[in-house]
Amino acid sequence: MRNPFGTYLKHAFGNQYNYIAMALFGGLGVLLDPGWLMIGGGLELLYLWMMASNPRFMRHVDSLIEDEKALNYEALRDKLWAQIELEQRDNYRALEQQAVRISADELPRNLQDDPFFQENRRKVATLLANYLRMAVAVTRYNRYLDSADPQKITENIERLQSELGEASERVVGIKKKNIEVLQKRLDKLEKAKSNLEYLKAQMETIEDTMHLAVDQITTQSDPKGSSMQIDNLLFNLQETELIAQEMESVLELEDGLDESFNLPRERE
Repeated sequence: MRNPFGTYLKHAFGNQYNYIAMALFGGLGVLLDPGWLMIGGGLELLYLWMMASNPRFMRHVDSLIEDEKALNYEALRDKLWAQIELEQRDNYRALEQQAVRISADELPRNLQDDPFFQENRRKVATLLANYLRMAVAVTRYNRYLDSADPQKITENIERLQSELGEASERVVGIKKKNIEVLQKRLDKLEKAKSNLEYLKAQMETIEDTMHLAVDQITTQSDPKGSSMQIDNLLFNLQETELIAQEMESVLELEDGLDESFNLPRERE
């Protein structure tokens, strides 16, 4: 999706060479002939229109904006922080300290100019953003599992099954329907446990990859290798994002049906 046209105009205007050209024409207009100001103004408008309409320049601006969003993981952290449990917060803080080690201000100029460094820095920020979203999902899974009592659900299933033989045909249908719903809850709980274990394993993988990548970036030992490792992890995280989103569907299943649900008595 393209950004507003004004965004490209702003970036074109802010180009350092544009400032130099404006200063040049301004100087000519003041020192030699005011006509240069009109010529400079016309050329400026032409330049801005051509640059803002140039597909290559637009892609460049889009890339800069995406990088800026990716690197701004602090904003995402502030947005999601209240939704993350304390243990996950501590883990994230330790991980963020690793990212600080490769901030532009902490490294020599030759490394900052390395294209692999710039790419890896963006990817590390992407890993942090993924870690935050996964921490939210883990918190939700933990709360969901803590709020449910599988043993109680099982007891209710057994109770309803034992009552089937004495119930009328009309009530049997209702009891079977509730047995089905309760069984689905048990199945969802088992799947939630499995997903939670998977998410935690992926978070550990992010932690290990971050430590290794930051060490390689700061020591300049293998920046290209770091980039490939992070790429592989980001590709695998696509499935993790789906599992994190699945928590929403799990919560939607809970229709307010309590584990201690009691079927109303049959009317005479």
